[in-house]
Amino acid sequence: MDRKRLKFLLIGIGIVATMGTLLIVGMSEPGGLAYYVGVSEFVAAPDRYHDGFRINGKVLEGSIEREPTGQDVAFVVTDGHATLPVTYHGVIPDTFVDGADVVVQGRLGPEGRFEAHTMLAKCPSKYEAADGAAQGTEAYRSGAPDTP
Repeated sequence: MDRKRLKFLLIGIGIVATMGTLLIVGMSEPGGLAYYVGVSEFVAAPDRYHDGFRINGKVLEGSIEREPTGQDVAFVVTDGHATLPVTYHGVIPDTFVDGADVVVQGRLGPEGRFEAHTMLAKCPSKYEAADGAAQGTEAYRSGAPDTP
């Protein structure tokens, strides 16, 4: 075998070995390959998930309780089927409002509350077209005049 083929063979073996190692490490932890689980999935088997796991859901309307410190908040996250009370200490995102999609990372506390140490929030209303804009688009597509 010449040097050029040997070089490519060794590089290929290195790439395959690296991918195999990453796959084994990712599968060795529960949920290692999942970015997050839903609220119902977590509530059904909370013992299965350990510290550092992410849960995705929506903030239940009217459940946000902010503390005067400005960095403490308690709320309930839901997926429409199950609910989970959550506490969080840290910088609260500007997009954290009732009905916002959230991903929280942390652990289940002794009193049944999920103690989050990381929170990501997205406000769905910022990414939806306004009613008037949607109607204008439909009028444009149909060839109708765009009048209010």
